[in-house]
Amino acid sequence: SPSDKPTFGERLHQWSVKAGAPINKMANKLGSEAFWPSSMDLECDKAARILQSFCSNSSNSSSSSKKPSQKALVKIPPRAIQTAAGLAIFTTFRTGLHVSGAGGSGVVVSRLPNGGWSPPSGFVVHTLGAGFMAGVDIYDCVCVLRTRDAVRAFSARPRLSLGGEIGLAAGPVGAGASFESALGGSAGDDTAKPVWSYMKSRGFYAGVQADGTVVVARPDANAAFYGRKGVTVDEILRGDVPAQGPPGMWPSGARQLMRALNAADGRRDADGSAAREPSRGPRPGD
Repeated sequence: SPSDKPTFGERLHQWSVKAGAPINKMANKLGSEAFWPSSMDLECDKAARILQSFCSNSSNSSSSSKKPSQKALVKIPPRAIQTAAGLAIFTTFRTGLHVSGAGGSGVVVSRLPNGGWSPPSGFVVHTLGAGFMAGVDIYDCVCVLRTRDAVRAFSARPRLSLGGEIGLAAGPVGAGASFESALGGSAGDDTAKPVWSYMKSRGFYAGVQADGTVVVARPDANAAFYGRKGVTVDEILRGDVPAQGPPGMWPSGARQLMRALNAADGRRDADGSAAREPSRGPRPGD
């Protein structure tokens, strides 16, 4: 029937996923995460690896034989994750000189009333901003959404400018008293902003921030993942989506991400065992 035929948006989504496969494969060979929008199950696996690389103390244990770098490894303090109202995790490709452009993809999750995490909602990333950025690179980013309003901004707007429509600052990396001071930052302090960003390139501190990044929802990717046309970002971030049976859809397609979120939170799986960190697939970003 006509209603069963894929819409233009659905066909575009399918084409985009297929077209991006060789591009993402090349990014992996260069030692970076995939940045071209993929199917939601692959986006979730990527987000799991990125989050683990930012949070796990052991994620770089195998790289001790590499040449030392002046760039410092970035680790997100556990309390930043534990007190977060949500997380946006993505990879972005940036290029340019004097005028910088970017593209990328990722997912956003919200803290639920029970303390757990919502299903993920997919988005793409666009950036066009003034600034000096010579060369080309691929960056992994975790944005810690510190307030409910910051989370709602992802569902209330089809396009959201980080650092423009919502305040953003580089996230603190200290621990103990220094981090607790940042957590309760004063109104005039950058750390009081509702979003903290952490960025790195191939495992190391990138020296850039997510200001000017424009996040655009992926309704067709979400519809394919949740098996329901018209599913909204708000419904997803409230956890108001039914489980689907086929592999690659919710919840099986997000299993690695849920484990990574629980591990970063120090939570335990539903069966009472300690949350396992994701192990499926490499971490090209390290």
